[in-house]
Amino acid sequence: MKKNNLFKTILLSTVVILSSCSKNSDDDVTPVGCTVENTPMSYVFTNDGNNTVYFGGQSNRLATAKAVYDMLNAGKGSATAVTSADITAVIDNDNSKLLTKTAEATHNPNHVHIIEQLNSILDGYAAISSTLADTNIVASAGQAGWKGSYQLDARGWELDQLYAKMLIGALCLEQNAYDYLTKINIIDENDNRGYDGNDTYYTKAEHYWDEAFGYTYGMDGDITVPEISGCNFLGKYLTKHNGIDYSGSNWKQDAYDAYKLGRQAIVENCQDEIDRQITVINTTLSNVVAWHAADYLKKSAEQMGTDKFFHSVSEAWGFVMSLQFTKMANGMPLFSHSEVNNMLTTLDAGTNGAWSLEANTLTDMAAQIEAAMAAANN
Repeated sequence: MKKNNLFKTILLSTVVILSSCSKNSDDDVTPVGCTVENTPMSYVFTNDGNNTVYFGGQSNRLATAKAVYDMLNAGKGSATAVTSADITAVIDNDNSKLLTKTAEATHNPNHVHIIEQLNSILDGYAAISSTLADTNIVASAGQAGWKGSYQLDARGWELDQLYAKMLIGALCLEQNAYDYLTKINIIDENDNRGYDGNDTYYTKAEHYWDEAFGYTYGMDGDITVPEISGCNFLGKYLTKHNGIDYSGSNWKQDAYDAYKLGRQAIVENCQDEIDRQITVINTTLSNVVAWHAADYLKKSAEQMGTDKFFHSVSEAWGFVMSLQFTKMANGMPLFSHSEVNNMLTTLDAGTNGAWSLEANTLTDMAAQIEAAMAAANN
């Protein structure tokens, strides 16, 4: 690793480590600390020829989340009646921990409320699933049914979209920003390979990083490239931002580069670089969530009076719900749990929920999100 300043001081718990660095002639320059010598070309890491990358638990969890989504997303003519017990049986498989890891209770004080919201969506779908099995029932204010190809509850919400989009924040982003990427401590966790006794070759620090990576790339068929395919959750939306389409920012590449550079920094025992890349990952993923929250709100306003409106506004609901799990460079979310819930109340405040929404409500909320996003990135 390169040393760019006279002394590097890292305070971890009560331990102070000093390492000598080459003198910087400009005393006013902010110290960079250590940097990575070998930038990896892709997310491939080995030790003595053995693969050290593993995030099987995350892949299984996302697969379970998708299996539930598929139950809620039956196409017109194939929807069947399901019960809450049917949905629970899918969630409670041996590899899931889906509800445990969503807004995880060990670090999220709002876990109980968020799981109540999630279960309300799932139970709500079970309650109307027999109605949706009849393709002749047309949705209207106060009546669950079909609106074109979209299945709506009585308040006009497409429940599969509420579910999938809220997990983008409550599971995928939250587990990155507020769980695994907060645990990387190379002094305590990077000197014991195969620590879990399962014929593995990673250190605890490497494994924590891979688990965070897995919540973004866990359903991807090829993690050696930044494009993500086969994902219904955070990865699906991250890969849209290629520097040309959507936001115009290349967040897809930014996130991938940060994941692989941070992982290499763990290999090289460079905490400074790890911390820098954690900030890049958190802010990049958070920007993706915030951008889509605002975008779907604006799309919804434009689509009022069409079938597509109900689909877009339901996606907007899920991304707005996810805003509380963002983490910007200052370490704070764009909106707190209570602020987000006030926004959700606004979206569902009318007598008939989504049916009662007005365009200015949606555009005003989008502007609020865009302003917060601009201020945090300034």
